[in-house]
Amino acid sequence: MINSTLRCCRTAVRGMATASEASSSKAQTYPFSAAVTFPTSPSTSNPTPKNLLHPKNGKSVVEHVNAQLLEAYDPASLRKTLFSRRNPLRLKPGSVISVASYTDATKSTSTVFSGVLLGIGRKGIDTSFTLRNIVNRTGVEMKFKVHSPMIKKIEVIKEADGKGLKLARRAKVNYLRDKPGIMNQIAAAVKQTKVSSVKA
Repeated sequence: MINSTLRCCRTAVRGMATASEASSSKAQTYPFSAAVTFPTSPSTSNPTPKNLLHPKNGKSVVEHVNAQLLEAYDPASLRKTLFSRRNPLRLKPGSVISVASYTDATKSTSTVFSGVLLGIGRKGIDTSFTLRNIVNRTGVEMKFKVHSPMIKKIEVIKEADGKGLKLARRAKVNYLRDKPGIMNQIAAAVKQTKVSSVKA
């Protein structure tokens, strides 16, 4: 009784394997044209790089990739120093900055935007900062990515020392949005700096 049951199971398994082979062969043939061929799937896929499988110093894959990108986009670590959290040479909110950025991917033309640094969003390779200025009596804000390849140059016009701006030790000086008088003074100072640089 047991032997007959085993034989029936073996026969059923063989029948299922034959049916699957037939169905796969049918799936690879095109009934309307014999000239049509189907590409065969590669037996082995591309191997994963070792530096992603085993990051150094126990870092996660994301941290490892961010470190590689930082080395590629900021080899001298100048921007990392400027927008660091605790470096003594870092930029503080309230500083006046001028950013020259490319207008298109060909990098043939560029435009300059100057304004006061409202705050910095530190997210590794995705670190960004926001500038605000008064243009034609209208408040304008621009957000830039620190490590973007579209940024040509970052120039510091005036650092925040706590004398010109109150509460300059804040992490963000968004209160300047409600202080048009201070913003007008900053805009006038930026404009005067531009005029003096053009004359020079």
